[in-house]
Amino acid sequence: MDSKTGTRDYLGIRKSLDGHSLGELEAQILDIIWDLDPPVTSSQVFKIMYPRRELSYSTIMLTMSKLSKKGILTQKRTGDKKTDAFIYMPNISRTEMGLRLLEEVSAKVLRSPLAGVVRTLLAGELSEADLSKVEAAIGKATAR
Repeated sequence: MDSKTGTRDYLGIRKSLDGHSLGELEAQILDIIWDLDPPVTSSQVFKIMYPRRELSYSTIMLTMSKLSKKGILTQKRTGDKKTDAFIYMPNISRTEMGLRLLEEVSAKVLRSPLAGVVRTLLAGELSEADLSKVEAAIGKATAR
């Protein structure tokens, strides 16, 4: 967490997510959304984000809309009129995002699936049965 802005450093998390890149502002907004109880409004995100980064409300709305077009958020209108506000729900949890990013880093940097890397790191620390359970859990979580 950056002490000046109160935000996490997401510069390194610009990897692909189902073919989409995740920019720094998008990651910061997603981080706020994960901390709130869904559904979330752009007003809620703006009130939390503004003290950290003095961005306009329309910038927050546009970024949240982009996240919904990427499939990371679900966007629903609160009423039948075009002027009614949208609410947003995350389609991916913080844990799922972390696992996907770890899988990607493992594949690109270590040239091995995450489950294999974890098995290597924990060999000698866990029984074969426990290592198999860990591999299965990683495989299940990253397959989503």
